[in-house]
Amino acid sequence: MSMAPLAEAWPADIEDAATTPTELTADTVEPSAKPSVTPSLFENASTYYDTGSKEFLRKNRRGVWLKLPSTDYKRVLRACGFSTKPQPGELLSAADHEILETQDKHDVAYAGPLAGYAEGFYEFGNHRVLVTNSPRLIEPIVGRWPILEQLLSNLFLVGAGVEQLLVFYGWIKVGFESLRAGERRPGQALVMAGPHNCGKSLLQNLLTEIFGGRFAKPYRYMTGQSAFNGDLFAAEHLTIEDEQPSIDLRARRNFGCQIKNFTVNEGQSCHAKYRDAVSLTPFWRVSISLNDEPENLLVLPPLDDSVQDKMIILQVGKHPMPMPTATLEQRKLFWGTLLGELPAFLYFLTQWRIPAGLSCPRFGVKHYHHPTLLEAMGSLAPEVRLLELIDAELFGFSEQTPWEGTALELQRLLTGSDCAMNHEARKLFYYNSACGTYMARLRRDHGERVSSRNTKTGTIWKIQPPDSGVTG
Repeated sequence: MSMAPLAEAWPADIEDAATTPTELTADTVEPSAKPSVTPSLFENASTYYDTGSKEFLRKNRRGVWLKLPSTDYKRVLRACGFSTKPQPGELLSAADHEILETQDKHDVAYAGPLAGYAEGFYEFGNHRVLVTNSPRLIEPIVGRWPILEQLLSNLFLVGAGVEQLLVFYGWIKVGFESLRAGERRPGQALVMAGPHNCGKSLLQNLLTEIFGGRFAKPYRYMTGQSAFNGDLFAAEHLTIEDEQPSIDLRARRNFGCQIKNFTVNEGQSCHAKYRDAVSLTPFWRVSISLNDEPENLLVLPPLDDSVQDKMIILQVGKHPMPMPTATLEQRKLFWGTLLGELPAFLYFLTQWRIPAGLSCPRFGVKHYHHPTLLEAMGSLAPEVRLLELIDAELFGFSEQTPWEGTALELQRLLTGSDCAMNHEARKLFYYNSACGTYMARLRRDHGERVSSRNTKTGTIWKIQPPDSGVTG
């Protein structure tokens, strides 16, 4: 969908209306006459009414859109010469008529910044939208970018050669060119995992500058901790940094579903607090940075078939920065140098072609998972993975009844053909007593969930549902 605005021209201010008195006064209005409209204030639709917040929007002298309640807006009208008192024989004043006129003809369902859109008036199906400011796009310029090039080489030329650096270039190229052209194109979530203090957050800050200069934090919404996502629609770059890892498979799977939603679905439901939801089509790019220890990788969703092609997982190395960063002044100079080189870097990307072996019709660049990180994700404690499988299979549909049975019965249940995750379960139970061994570890580490009792026929295990509040 093109993001070209339906209305390109916007009045800079209402200064002319304020300095040139209208002829609409208490002395000149005839009884029962419809009040006149100040052309400089309304003929170009410089004032809008937000049906959700019940506020009026107009630009101030600096070109900033202000949200005004009815009382403040009526004060603006009075300053422009509109009478706020009804004339003889009239029920409404001239200002009241203009308020009703604005509500009737210039109503919008959403007003504010919108990711990927320049300032302007748009229509999304039945929804009318006022975008109040534009992303700050960098203009590519021919030049050199030696410091940024060294930084990126240090970060990404780790273990697997040049491939992941080329994937990173391709991911930025596709996103930047789509944003610059005002077009929607899906893009994978970019994951960067590496040692503490190696430059991951610095790189995310640079990505924010590349993608319009605005960022938002989506993790709480993506993991189901919040039902509201209105703030996300004001930013092109959605960033997740070093979040608290969770072994709750439901939260991780919900995160995976939201990654699929954010990366490939064009239409999104914008639901701000105290507002009705409205369907919009934002431009989003998601980046995730985390430390590369196995427990930190638990932030990521399980890499099943539905999500693995929607994530690029890169390993980041730790090297000295290409400029001194010991003092505040040195860090400011380093950051300023990187910002100064971004136009040249983006020019390079606009001229560079993604290698044929890495191109992808859907996303522009293929997904990539660094082999070391894949191995680390696979080396997570097997008993933790077993508990995830149990929660998905036994308690995945709001089931709150505890499960009881032997380890062999549990193993048969999880590896049976009716279990959607039987392939992963079979990999866990690679020796005869594996299930019983893992259950014993879970009883030790998660006694609030797992307990056992001995019988003549063997050990009977009891597993409580997640968040049941019941011990044993």
